[in-house]
Amino acid sequence: MKKILVCLFLFVLLTGCRHKLPEPESMIAEASDQINRPEIIDIRHIVEGRNVKIECIVSGVSFVSSDQNNGKIMLYVDGEKVGEYKTPAFIVKNLEPGTHRLKIEVVNQNNLSYGINRQFLVTIK
Repeated sequence: MKKILVCLFLFVLLTGCRHKLPEPESMIAEASDQINRPEIIDIRHIVEGRNVKIECIVSGVSFVSSDQNNGKIMLYVDGEKVGEYKTPAFIVKNLEPGTHRLKIEVVNQNNLSYGINRQFLVTIK
């Protein structure tokens, strides 16, 4: 009797696995079309008296005029454009005492934005 049950169990087990297994669902990944758009910006700044030293590291953008992906930086202080820099490091001089919002925007040579901008606050004493 046990042999019959074991044989029946094995028969059911083996015949049940003959059905077609479902295909796994998969997604087809497509390459992004953002080759010319850098994604990362790192800004470091130091307040010294009434001056602010700023260094910008932008992935995918060069500040050498002969490079294809060259760019420049537009600087806004309290919402007003105060400078345009073709170097990744610069000094903002003679800010008035108080708290100021600085905005850095990375643009190409035709002033078209790369879509990269950062804002930060500085306090001048």
